[in-house]
Amino acid sequence: MSAPQPVPPRRGERLATLEDVRAAYRLILGREPENEAVLSRHLAQVPTLSALRARFLNSEEFRGATPGGDKPVMLPLAPDALPVEVAADPARLQAMLERTGSYWAQVGQEAPHWSVLTNEIYLPDRIAETKGAFYATGAVDADLVRRTLRRHGLDPAHLPRCVEYGCGVGRATLALAAIFQRVVGCDISRPHLDLARAEAARRGLANVAWHHSSIAAPMPGGAWNFWYSRIVLQHNPPPVIAHLLRLAFAGLAPGGIALFQVPTHFQNYRFSIDAHLQDPRPPTMEMHALPQHHIFALAAEAGLEVLEVREDTHAVTAHTSTWLSNMFLLRRPAG
Repeated sequence: MSAPQPVPPRRGERLATLEDVRAAYRLILGREPENEAVLSRHLAQVPTLSALRARFLNSEEFRGATPGGDKPVMLPLAPDALPVEVAADPARLQAMLERTGSYWAQVGQEAPHWSVLTNEIYLPDRIAETKGAFYATGAVDADLVRRTLRRHGLDPAHLPRCVEYGCGVGRATLALAAIFQRVVGCDISRPHLDLARAEAARRGLANVAWHHSSIAAPMPGGAWNFWYSRIVLQHNPPPVIAHLLRLAFAGLAPGGIALFQVPTHFQNYRFSIDAHLQDPRPPTMEMHALPQHHIFALAAEAGLEVLEVREDTHAVTAHTSTWLSNMFLLRRPAG
């Protein structure tokens, strides 16, 4: 793409972020950026969201790579239903949780930061030089939470206890600690939690606690006012996603909020519990989907109201013609 002169923002116009630039690459160009430096370069030249959007939509790469040169290839409006098994008895649910947990414990020892953000710059041989940049990305999550709550007139100060499920090495957890009174990071991998705990101690954070998610207790005890999970649930089989959401919803205090992302459709995706458990291959970083109607049913079962559902596909993949992911905002009524 050509490099235009920087476009000064108009008064009141929303400024773009590095995450917006990354999303433009994935949603408009259908690929990952060449490197991290190119994100900052784009942001310096087109600092507003509208200018960023126009730049990518008018680029030669986009117009030459899409049919007709004027719009991206997207998931069909009426895709077929997915054959997905969601209900599992306790024994098979435990077996799935153990299979998932074994992978994350292993990768937590071998490449913990890379397992959270699968960019080669966060591999063990480079993390010493990129660790600061890695943790800086947590600000994107904190900003997402602030803006989403603000849209609905909600203040983090009135949601004192935050639980983040799938906290990994604390990338987002430590940023969330700046806007909530108390934060509990939960993860199924003890090696990840050990690194998260060490980073929190290094920063002197006193309002963060950690919970090792076990088969018996995936979530911490007590009620919470805000439950958050992003780029995490997708790595669990559908019955496990449903189980975790049921627990998350049940733990919400009156007036409590749940903000989470889940892939809800993947072309030609299917899931069989027996086939999954009988797979002879070693566990790996799996990608799964839970159709929307199951999530809405779980919300209704828990008595929650749906405040917002937004598309968040770029958090999952560059292939927007096959995947659909949504970010859900739910609330337990205060009365």
